[in-house]
Amino acid sequence: MEIKAQLRHLHVAPRKVRLVAGLIKGMAVEDARRELTRLVKRAGDPLDKLLQSAVANAKHNFLIGDAGLTIKDVRVNPGPVSKRFRPRAFGRAAPVRRRTSHVMLILETEGTVAARRREGAPIVREATREDLRETSETARPEHTPVQGVLRPQKPKATGAIRRIFQRKAI
Repeated sequence: MEIKAQLRHLHVAPRKVRLVAGLIKGMAVEDARRELTRLVKRAGDPLDKLLQSAVANAKHNFLIGDAGLTIKDVRVNPGPVSKRFRPRAFGRAAPVRRRTSHVMLILETEGTVAARRREGAPIVREATREDLRETSETARPEHTPVQGVLRPQKPKATGAIRRIFQRKAI
């Protein structure tokens, strides 16, 4: 089940809010709250308040506690831009764009993961050490395992190309 909360017309540029949003995406609610309260960025406090609002929506509308909630997605879109002008030398003026953001926070309960499993959707998990050992034993020598995925190795540069692009030329 998805619980949504949105924050509109936040007076912080979307580029700066996306830094904080990327930090908390995929976290449990308790961990995200802990992270946001200690964060120095200016977008941390409004996002913490938005997260509290989403948890309150879950409690009030769906009778769900915050214990099983995780942050599924945080979308940051640009809002309206206020255009101002700043005086410069020789009677000129320079434009100043004051950007705003619209933030959409989506929480997910643990029940949604169980419902997906019943539907037969594939379960994504991280590779374990045993998986890496199995793939490395069966892999060809020109391939190396990287987090359970086989990727081809790049051939090393030899001869003239290596001499041209080395750090200190002789």
